[in-house]
Amino acid sequence: MTKSDIAQFVADKLQKSDAGSITLLKSFVDRRYDMIWNSGLWRETLGTTSYSVAIDENEVTLNSTVHFPVSAAWDNNEIAPTNLDTVFRIDPELLSQSGTPVQFLVLPNDSDGDAVIQLIKKPDAAKTLLVLGKLKVVALGDTDSPKINGIDNALLAFVEGDMLQHVRQYGKAQVM
Repeated sequence: MTKSDIAQFVADKLQKSDAGSITLLKSFVDRRYDMIWNSGLWRETLGTTSYSVAIDENEVTLNSTVHFPVSAAWDNNEIAPTNLDTVFRIDPELLSQSGTPVQFLVLPNDSDGDAVIQLIKKPDAAKTLLVLGKLKVVALGDTDSPKINGIDNALLAFVEGDMLQHVRQYGKAQVM
């Protein structure tokens, strides 16, 4: 089903098919689609990107389609995410050492909103970093179908519940 189909189905079901209600329902579809997209690591929401990393360059800015990194590979070996306190407990010198990266930290997004990671151990050779990341949600157009397979019924139920709350039929909305 497309975004318009979902909105029209709920509008017909609730007998609220005027233009204002359809517009409101489409906004409910957008919000609930974002919610479902961000609620899990769905197969359709993951993607791989590669980055050329120079010697002694330990911060890598991921491209604008990646919301956050899930895992990475350096020279065909997985490097897992970690947190700063773990690195300090194990060996704080890892942050300044050179060698093969063994893990990475997820840093705050840069000023453009792009995800940034810091490799634990500065690379001693220029190589390609492969990153598996959670992709940023792409807004649905009126004729677009959700990218995540099998969520049409969930969207219908959520949007119907949202519309019932909007028209103050809270008891019926709770059943949804």
